[in-house]
Amino acid sequence: MGEAPEKVQDGDREQPAGAEAVAEGETAAPVVRGGSTVQLRVRDADMMTTFLRMPEPEDTEPAEPVAAEKAQTVDPRLAIRDAQLTERETAPAPEPEPAAESEPVAKPEPAAKPVPVTEPAAKPVSVAKPAPVAEPEPEPEPEPEPVAEPEPVPAAKPEPVTVPVAQPKPKPEPEPEPKPMASATAITAALPDRPATTLSLPEPPKAAPAFPAPQAGPENTNEAMEVLAALSARPASPLRRAVKRIILWGVLAALLVGILVVAQLLRPLPEAKPKLTAATSYTFTGDPVALPFPAKGQVAVEAVGLGSMGSSGPENTPVPIASVTKVMNAYLILKAHPLKKGESGPSLTVDKAAAQESGDSDQSTAKVIEGQQISEYEALEMLMLPSANNIARLLARWDSGSEEAFVKKMNDQAAALGMANTSYTDAAGYSPNTKSTAKDQLKLAEQVMQDEIFKQIVAEPDATIAGTKIVNTNYLLNAKTGVIGTKTGSSTPALSCLMWAAIKDIGGTKQMLLGVTLGQPATSTDNILRAAQTVSSKIITAGQNALTGRTLAKQGEVVGYLDDGLGGRIPLVAAKDVTVPGFTGTKGTLTLQQSGAPLGHSAKAGTQVGTLTAGDGPTQVQVPVTLQRDLAPPSILSRLTRLG
Repeated sequence: MGEAPEKVQDGDREQPAGAEAVAEGETAAPVVRGGSTVQLRVRDADMMTTFLRMPEPEDTEPAEPVAAEKAQTVDPRLAIRDAQLTERETAPAPEPEPAAESEPVAKPEPAAKPVPVTEPAAKPVSVAKPAPVAEPEPEPEPEPEPVAEPEPVPAAKPEPVTVPVAQPKPKPEPEPEPKPMASATAITAALPDRPATTLSLPEPPKAAPAFPAPQAGPENTNEAMEVLAALSARPASPLRRAVKRIILWGVLAALLVGILVVAQLLRPLPEAKPKLTAATSYTFTGDPVALPFPAKGQVAVEAVGLGSMGSSGPENTPVPIASVTKVMNAYLILKAHPLKKGESGPSLTVDKAAAQESGDSDQSTAKVIEGQQISEYEALEMLMLPSANNIARLLARWDSGSEEAFVKKMNDQAAALGMANTSYTDAAGYSPNTKSTAKDQLKLAEQVMQDEIFKQIVAEPDATIAGTKIVNTNYLLNAKTGVIGTKTGSSTPALSCLMWAAIKDIGGTKQMLLGVTLGQPATSTDNILRAAQTVSSKIITAGQNALTGRTLAKQGEVVGYLDDGLGGRIPLVAAKDVTVPGFTGTKGTLTLQQSGAPLGHSAKAGTQVGTLTAGDGPTQVQVPVTLQRDLAPPSILSRLTRLG
């Protein structure tokens, strides 16, 4: 046969030129290159040419030449049958993505010049390429980088088969390391009267490398972005959703906690308030009080602010009270024309009636002349000390214009004070029809002894007015015995009467006792003026002895605490002894009041924060209460944890 042409027509495809001819009967061994396609021509008895695309070896060494006779032993019909079976068993799959960089298929090196064969080859039959067998995805290792599938070889046109002539093979040059092929091996078969058929045989599964080498390039970057997009598009697992919820609620909780912390720190601090820990009430115990009341007349005694110490006689039977009536006269004058300590008050002009009455020996009077100017204070001294009737009527006319109008005021005031068994008929008590009871007059004594000017006047043993000395008719006045007033009265209908006042010092408190003694007859030792004073002196002494003191707290003793409103407590101590007066059976209360403006939340030890009050009325005891130690501002923790 002649020389092989430079290009051999294989169907519609041109075969690569440059192949050297080989001797007849020998098969040229193709040279295997990385990433190339191995094409085998098999000649059978029917003179058909079959192209087979076999997998390339994975090692880096060049493949050994394959004898032509081994390639010719492959039966193309068996290949077609295997391809059809594979097509039925394996579902077609989409083509794998191209690799990062596609490499062209290397042309085989010329081994021998082909020898043309006169018999025409049949048209190649195209067989559908079966889908590659899916490889198990290793976990958790990343997927191996796909490699570009070799370009399909176009079907060859039928042409005479050339048999290469054996030639000496040149020494192969070192080839680069082959690239991994696709997951299947393509087989192209050409049979008579059939088009070329390309078969894909599944490649045996390979173990993925533990750490595939990263490949740089824009294709790899795009692939990474696509993988990230695919991962983000995956539906969230329950664990991921739970983590997202935990993070979201954690952020919201942290924000809420921050708001609460700021709100707590900016809230106004509560006002610090003192609170009492000592007993809030107390009762005096001991023997009952027994005062030496007289067998005749009426007597009523009380300790101001503590209560009644007893009474005797027909307490609801009105009796004449004589000059004790002048107490109501002075009370109304000072109420209508009050005086302050050291003041003399307005002047009064002695009228003719007052001057004429001053010479009446049947009644007690004060010597004055018509037109004489006397002050209000002097007129009250004449009224209470020598018990001048003419001055009592002068004051009534000065205040109300007439004695009758003033007497009406006296009765109105008595009714206002609850003196239900009292009636006044004159301003001086000279009339026997001016009557009252010991208990009613005791109500008046409680009110009038609250006026400092009245107390000052009735406590004077004597006074000098216009050069004339006047003497108090109450002989019991004595600073040592504690008797400080108030008014005597005596007449034939009223007998001997006395409204008296005495004090006793108990723990620094002057406890006042008041009493009224009415209807005491004269004795062999006491005339009608002194009889009531003698009886009253015994009662005063017994009453003072019945009064006693009880110490509720000593100086420096804790009586309470200061609550700063945030859980802090500072002990409060009494600045001095808290001693209250009382007698058997009396009860009292102990209270703690905050003094002055709010203390705030910072103060030094010894700062007064309140007042401890024991008892009621004018005899109550009040003691300052101070901090035992420094009051420090509240801590941040206490401000954050407060609830109120």
